[in-house]
Amino acid sequence: MLGINSHRRLRFLVDTSKLHFMVPIFFAILIAIILAQLVLLAGPYGKNSLLPLYEDGETLALNLLTITIVSAISLLIFFRVLKTRKELAIKILVATFILGGTLSSLLFGKLVFTLLGLKSHLLHIAAAAVAYLGIYFAYLVIVDTVSDRTRNRLFVICSGTLGAFLGVLIHILPVIGISIALSVVDAILIKRKTVQRAIGLPAEYEKLIMKMTFSTKEWGIGIGDLICYSMIVSSSSVNFGVVVGGSSLGLILIGSFLTMKLVVRHMRVPGLPLVTALGLLPPITVLLFL
Repeated sequence: MLGINSHRRLRFLVDTSKLHFMVPIFFAILIAIILAQLVLLAGPYGKNSLLPLYEDGETLALNLLTITIVSAISLLIFFRVLKTRKELAIKILVATFILGGTLSSLLFGKLVFTLLGLKSHLLHIAAAAVAYLGIYFAYLVIVDTVSDRTRNRLFVICSGTLGAFLGVLIHILPVIGISIALSVVDAILIKRKTVQRAIGLPAEYEKLIMKMTFSTKEWGIGIGDLICYSMIVSSSSVNFGVVVGGSSLGLILIGSFLTMKLVVRHMRVPGLPLVTALGLLPPITVLLFL
């Protein structure tokens, strides 16, 4: 979901020309494409790479099934809690997202240590430090003491790492299917105002929704959008190389710009359909013609 603050509409009309809203999208995707290339570099190291998980058909199917089941159960729990404990539901969702990004960072960190040939005890120390930071920031989210700037930085980093992990873990065909399905769901949720009706008053909705978006005083980008963009680019990069991944990155930025132009007119629009359609063009083209 991409949206703007209704109270800052006129100022946003000026700020869109500066393209500030594309910065978090660019950096989240950049993190994802770098991590995807890191996985390819670590490929020759066999079991120390994530590629064996990616290439094993049975493991891939199990991972995909697990992700689907966990996601479905999580969404059901989220919407159920949202009806009674709105703020708590948002906090739990964001804290879980940060922990997921932390776990993804640990896995990619192991590849860095493998490539640099560092000793295992250093890996244990680094892993403990990263895990502590992830748990610490998740706790700050729960108690609502994390600053907006810190939250935004965490959203970019965690979106990039989590999206990269999903893009590497899941084959390109399921990634395409998942991205299209999420785009449809995103459009339906925004059109029917499902989340807004669950939360209630517009002022309360505006306040809570900004806690699960990369947000400024003028605009916001949902963390789900950032994860999906990163997943598409990392998967494209792992399967077809950095050129295809870079093409997806460029088209996603173009799609984000066009979507934000629509936001100026409609205040809040789904952030996935147009961007996803453009971002998937390079991998789908390669699949069809190679």
